[in-house]
Amino acid sequence: MQQRSWTFHRGDEQLVLQRHETDGGFALVVVVNGTASTIPFQKESALTVFQNDMEELLVHTGWQLQECQPERRQKRDRRRFPRVTNDRRRWWTDPAPTDNVYVPTRGDRRTSKSRAEKD
Repeated sequence: MQQRSWTFHRGDEQLVLQRHETDGGFALVVVVNGTASTIPFQKESALTVFQNDMEELLVHTGWQLQECQPERRQKRDRRRFPRVTNDRRRWWTDPAPTDNVYVPTRGDRRTSKSRAEKD
C-alpha cells in the first residue's frame, strides 16, 4: 500500500490523515497540530469506511481539505475551465452563470401584465 495523506485545515488548526500498512493489518494515523494518534484496523475496507465517515464529519464541522498526497491527477485541473461549444460531455450539468440577471418565472407578478396593459 502506498502511503497517502489528506491535510485538512480550519482556521489556524491543521489535521492530517495518513494511511499505513502494518504487520497486523492497517492503521490510520491522525495528526492534529503535531500530536499523532494511531487507530488500528485489521481490514483495509474497515479503514476506508472509517476514514470516509471521519472526512464527512470534518467537512460538516468546518474543516476544509487543503491537499492530498500523492497527487494522482496527471494533467491540470479542468473543473473550472470553460468547455468549448462542440464538447459533447454533459454540459447541462454546468452551473449557471452568476451575473445577477433576473430571470422571470411563470406567473411572476413583476413580468405578468394586467389585462388593461395587454389591451
